[in-house]
Amino acid sequence: MSVYIVAEDETISSRIRSVLNFHKADCPSSHVLPIDQAAPRLSGDGNIELIVVALPTDRERGLESLPALAQAAPGRLLVVGPTSDSRLVLNALRRGGDDYVDSADLEVELDAALARLASASAAKAATPGRLVAVLGPNGGSGSSTIAANVAASLAGGGQSVCLIDMKLESGDLAALLDLRPSFTLADLCKNAGRLDKAMFERSLVAHDSGVRLLAAPASPADARLVRPEGVAQALGIARMASPLIIADLDHSFREEQAVVLKQSDAVLIVFRLDFASLRNVNRTLEYLNALSISRDAVRLVVNRSGQLGEVPASKAEEALNGKIAHFVADDPKTVNRANNLGVPVVIEAPKTKVAQNLVTLARSVGERRSSKGVGSRAWRPWRKSARAAL
Repeated sequence: MSVYIVAEDETISSRIRSVLNFHKADCPSSHVLPIDQAAPRLSGDGNIELIVVALPTDRERGLESLPALAQAAPGRLLVVGPTSDSRLVLNALRRGGDDYVDSADLEVELDAALARLASASAAKAATPGRLVAVLGPNGGSGSSTIAANVAASLAGGGQSVCLIDMKLESGDLAALLDLRPSFTLADLCKNAGRLDKAMFERSLVAHDSGVRLLAAPASPADARLVRPEGVAQALGIARMASPLIIADLDHSFREEQAVVLKQSDAVLIVFRLDFASLRNVNRTLEYLNALSISRDAVRLVVNRSGQLGEVPASKAEEALNGKIAHFVADDPKTVNRANNLGVPVVIEAPKTKVAQNLVTLARSVGERRSSKGVGSRAWRPWRKSARAAL
């Protein structure tokens, strides 16, 4: 690790070097620079992994140097200073600092900050988490209920699960889990320029099952703040922070929804066995094929299976030219009660058939498969004589 120290006080710089040496960080005496010379000296050096800045007595002068130092090199920026003034800490972070170390407990705090950096680097090198998109091709499919229950089932089984509500105008996941998030996806996208793992983690709200939710915007007006680039950034961090991410999508096919679909390892299409739903499923399949999403990555999931007068599953598979992977039983009394209580069915009524179906689906979702990529088979377009196939 190539490290520079920016400090005016020799005693503090010496203490910082001692901690860095303990962590086997490369910081010779020539890498200790005064504040006024640091930015010009470090500018353009792409090998710098860390800059530790000790704020001088003139705090404002130190703060003014941070933006230039943050831009001078690609490495992380740690700021050392007093924590008695919360505004000072906040300003240091706002001006480019990635972390803040209390000078009153320098050795302990710096040691912890370096450990966090090492952990983040290890996570970056690790296998990215698996992303599963849940998509209802039309309203009323119950895809949000499926997403919430699959996530809760997997989290209850010991997996770390991050749930992302991408239904920007009408997201229901917070209500279905009886959660009151302080931050949403819109807040992350609004601050995309300084989005990092710490900010992402603070934006999640935890459910008793172990699921951590990134909620949809608090109001429909905030949906406009969610941009594709912000979503891509959030997904990248989510996949480094959690081994499994479940995203509940809407059927608008807007660009920010496509960003999720293109990155997904699996796509669950949740629908009901009626003609209108099947027609919309086929449109969705054509859209996924246009995005070069492999057919093998897509799983058809029938919700509310067993209703009177529904289209026979065999006819639905013939019309869609695909095998239905899972069936979730129709049990409106149990599901509505659980949803109204804000408790997933798999927790509220685990012995019911619908809960057991959801657990089976969750186990399938939790399996890592190498199905991502462009498939060799395309979805056959919906036929004009589709009703005849039904």
